[in-house]
Amino acid sequence: MPNEDAALARKARIREASSSVFNYWFGYVANLSLVGWLGSRAFVTGHPRLALGTLVFYAAAGVLLWTLSEYVLHRYLYHVMESPLKVGHDLHHEEPRSLLGVPWWMTTIAVVGVYYGLSLIGNPSVIGVVMAFAWLGYIGYCAMHHAFHHATWRARWFVSARRHHMIHHARHNVNWGVTTTLWDRVFGTRS
Repeated sequence: MPNEDAALARKARIREASSSVFNYWFGYVANLSLVGWLGSRAFVTGHPRLALGTLVFYAAAGVLLWTLSEYVLHRYLYHVMESPLKVGHDLHHEEPRSLLGVPWWMTTIAVVGVYYGLSLIGNPSVIGVVMAFAWLGYIGYCAMHHAFHHATWRARWFVSARRHHMIHHARHNVNWGVTTTLWDRVFGTRS
């Protein structure tokens, strides 16, 4: 029983760290601030370091990168690999309406660290734009996911997207995408 007790204690610590109402809502503030900070890496004294077309290209690449990252993270890190994120996601499946979120300060440290690490080997302006728009995709994911579990909108696109996600809650081996079904279609995991 020591392993079972340790797993229960770990689950309790993760629930405590991720279930604060402040953490849940402040995460949006922190994440929007990160988007602004990352995007600002493409400017010097108010002037863009990238041509408009280049900036738009890398912004679109960032959003596309997010959609693929969302699929891979959800499918493997949240459901397959043993990690604190999997434990937290399992809590979400147990209590889908609970306000659970990765602690905002952890994501902030991770995003800033990844930015500086990648900037050592690549163009900081490009990396900032790609990451800003990927992180904007993450915020969209968070907002859509919240709405799926708390809103009752009747717009056709919302009902369809919500149905896609709720199938995932009923059958944990399909429908990994939240903001888009694109990668579920590409990888044949759409139900």
